[in-house]
Amino acid sequence: MNGADLREYELVYVLRPGLEEASIQGFEKRMADVITGQGGQDVTIEPWGKRTLAYPIGRYYEGFYVLHRFAMPPSGAEEVDRTLRFSEDVIRYMLMRDDE
Repeated sequence: MNGADLREYELVYVLRPGLEEASIQGFEKRMADVITGQGGQDVTIEPWGKRTLAYPIGRYYEGFYVLHRFAMPPSGAEEVDRTLRFSEDVIRYMLMRDDE
């Protein structure tokens, strides 16, 4: 695997507002482990903190926002997506390619 096979990604996800700080940090680490496990290089994690949602999602009016920026082979995006989709703590997420 060389650098030419890597794509830049931005991942933003919103976690349930009632989570403890340790749970939030644990999920951030879990996502970083999934990314590196798929051949990615976890560049940065930026916790944005608790914010009010633009519109209610289910019964939630606020959530903890987290941004990950990383480089990863395109094949790893499916596993990152699956991990987020099946987590009960994630109420919304978006994975975007960031290389133009």
